[in-house]
Amino acid sequence: MQPLDSFLLAVRHRLNKNRTARAVLWALTAGAGVLLVIALIYVGRGYEVPRYWYGIAAGATAIGGIAGALARRATVAEASEYADGFFKLKDIIVSRRRFESEQKAGGYYDLQAQQTVETVRPLDAKRVPFVWPQKLAAVAFVLTMACALTAFKSTDQAILDRLDGERRTEARMEAVKDELLKAIEELEKSADTEAEKKALDPDQLREFVKQLESTKDLAEALKQLANLERKLDNAAQALDQKRNEQLMKKVGEELEKEEDPQARELAKKLKNEQFKDAAKDVEKMKPEDAKLSKDKKLSEKRKEAAKLKAAAKRMAAAARQQKSSQSKNSKEGGENNEKSQSAQMSKAEDRDDELSEELEKLEMEADEYDQDMEELEEGEKLGKIDLSKLEKSDQDGEKLRGRLDKLGKGLSKMGMKSDAKKKLLSMSKKAGQCQGYMQNLAESPFANPGGLKPGDGTVESSRDQKDKLTDNGNTTQLKGQKGDGPSITKIEAADDGTGVAHRKAEAKERAFKKQFESFVQREDVPEDVKDGVKQYFESLHAAEPAGGGEAKPTDGK
Repeated sequence: MQPLDSFLLAVRHRLNKNRTARAVLWALTAGAGVLLVIALIYVGRGYEVPRYWYGIAAGATAIGGIAGALARRATVAEASEYADGFFKLKDIIVSRRRFESEQKAGGYYDLQAQQTVETVRPLDAKRVPFVWPQKLAAVAFVLTMACALTAFKSTDQAILDRLDGERRTEARMEAVKDELLKAIEELEKSADTEAEKKALDPDQLREFVKQLESTKDLAEALKQLANLERKLDNAAQALDQKRNEQLMKKVGEELEKEEDPQARELAKKLKNEQFKDAAKDVEKMKPEDAKLSKDKKLSEKRKEAAKLKAAAKRMAAAARQQKSSQSKNSKEGGENNEKSQSAQMSKAEDRDDELSEELEKLEMEADEYDQDMEELEEGEKLGKIDLSKLEKSDQDGEKLRGRLDKLGKGLSKMGMKSDAKKKLLSMSKKAGQCQGYMQNLAESPFANPGGLKPGDGTVESSRDQKDKLTDNGNTTQLKGQKGDGPSITKIEAADDGTGVAHRKAEAKERAFKKQFESFVQREDVPEDVKDGVKQYFESLHAAEPAGGGEAKPTDGK
């Protein structure tokens, strides 16, 4: 390599070093500035700056520095111009390189080339200074330190609590949805009949639950659960049969007046709304088929018909009583009810009146059947039974059995609807309890019951043990002969005289005084107790005989 080329290469290297340093500092300043802005946004909102931003900023700074250094590399021409100017060579290097590029040689050109080499030979490229941009470096340093400080900022506790609450809300919402779907499956399996399953409509319930959206917002979650509870309540209200239940309760109250145990048992079940069991009792009340009861005496059939007639009259009386009370109430409140509400209720009232009509028809048919049995019984006594009346009794009995069968099915349907309504209300209650569970105010309504049985609590304000002076049975009664125990005084014999020394008693008194002082100085003793003890001992000292000092034995003369 020619001396001129090596010199220019060294100068170029020094120039590139300066430019690389400046490019890196500019990249560091830009990267730190952008990172600081992003970090301040997080810090201003109370969040911890995500660590990936520091990695992104570092990578971008490195790439920017390298790209800047490569883009700003000095060329040989730039190094030639800089060397001529810095070393004051009067453009001999630039001229020499132009002559070479133009391929000019011989004579003056060779002489100029030789002179250029001789001039450059003693020069040292290290004299080209490395200029460190202090202001730019200071700015880059400050920005970098500021970014480093933001790395120590942690997320505020309030925000952490809120984020934790959002995570728990979302997790609990998902858990509630899963548990509600499981509860619907169990509800579907618990249906005794297809009719009850249809009344529950588990597909619709699942659709209600699936409409619950996962959310981190507690208010939104509570709103959705409240909406679900309202839908379940509406589904339960659709199975409402309040008027029929009231009617059956009145029927039960009327049947209680009967002496027949079977009627009284039916009354008990109707009052307790055990409609499915009541339907079985109604089945037992059916008159037996004439073909199956040929051997049965007519008198027994007559008694059964009479019992059935009496029970039917009680039922019909209850139906008429409810009708009259309802008509009276409807007249009194008719002016206050809106037309739209009355139109909506009319269909439901018509359906409820069907049961009342059934009971009234049951009364008429039971009366006809009883009359048939009475006429047949009279004919039997006369020894002449009219076949037409016998045939009529069979027909009336068949009608009565059909009526009772219809009544029993109605009671079974009532029991089914009542059970379905209770189950839907139970689901609605669970949806309501889920709202407390979402707020962490109650345990999950689907949690398995566990733990021990409840204990016996006590109220401190009413405990017998609060007054230490009250005999609560915890004290021990000592038994013995009075005066037989040890005494705090002692009689000592003297050489002469018959006096009694009180030294021992006074020693005990001093000991008691110390105990009293330690008692009144205790901090855990209430002031009123201290005052009471103090007054007690002061009254004792006031009652003592005057005199001081130690008593000496006297001779008694």
